[in-house]
Amino acid sequence: MDYFNKNLSNEVINNGFILLPNMLSNIEIKTLRKLIKNHFRYHGVSANSGLTQPNAAVEIPELGWLFYHPKILAVMRQLLGQEQIMFTSHCDVHCRTLSAWHKDDGMKVMEGGYFGFPAYNKEDCQVYKIALYLQDHHHNKAGLTVRKGSHKFSDINQGEEVYLKTKAGDIIIFDVRLTHTGQKDIFPIEFLNKPNSLLKKGLNKIFNISPQKSDQYLKEIYDYLFGDRLSIFFTYGLPNEYTKNFAINNMKRQLEQNKNSHLFISQETKKYFLQNNVLLAEEYFKQLKS
Repeated sequence: MDYFNKNLSNEVINNGFILLPNMLSNIEIKTLRKLIKNHFRYHGVSANSGLTQPNAAVEIPELGWLFYHPKILAVMRQLLGQEQIMFTSHCDVHCRTLSAWHKDDGMKVMEGGYFGFPAYNKEDCQVYKIALYLQDHHHNKAGLTVRKGSHKFSDINQGEEVYLKTKAGDIIIFDVRLTHTGQKDIFPIEFLNKPNSLLKKGLNKIFNISPQKSDQYLKEIYDYLFGDRLSIFFTYGLPNEYTKNFAINNMKRQLEQNKNSHLFISQETKKYFLQNNVLLAEEYFKQLKS
């Protein structure tokens, strides 16, 4: 079978991302929302003014069906141009988190990043993250914003800024070297930014409440009014050294965040991956046991 989709591949190679609408059904989105909300009642790591679950492919085994979803596997094979693709075991799940501009190549996490060196000019470095927001973001700035073409450069300020207006069920696929950010502002609606700034100044002047403390109060109000903002990120790549190195070093980061040594996906998930001819980067995780 010819898996090569020239238009899909060219768009991601040139721009660093692509938005694909209606990949998951309403029922699938509702199932994921319920699962993740229940998980965060008892689990998760406090981070970025919200909660996150690193290594979610291991920590939330009920997510397994999403990773080998037929539409996901089909589009990743079309993008990578071949039958053999590799699941890195990376998955982060977020609830109500804020963000700033960054790349997911690990250059700010460890020396040499997840690839071991800056890999911005390496064409055979094809490691792609799938982003799934479990609510609509076409009406606000609480979704994903990217810098077009920035996967080719180390400078995070380079590239045209593009906000991706997603609806629940859409997916975004992007190069892990692409500069991007999630929700940056407490109120992700542009006309509220100025009133928000004035309110914080007033709270500080009248009640001596610090900007940091007022940010906390205002975010609690926003979260109460607009509910849980949930997202899932997981990663595939070509079965080569770039993807293996990314998987191993990214797993080190996930284990450090979780403060545990749970390395391997469930046997049930592994079985379905193997049935779908997906290679698993966890085969190289034995060195991480300690």
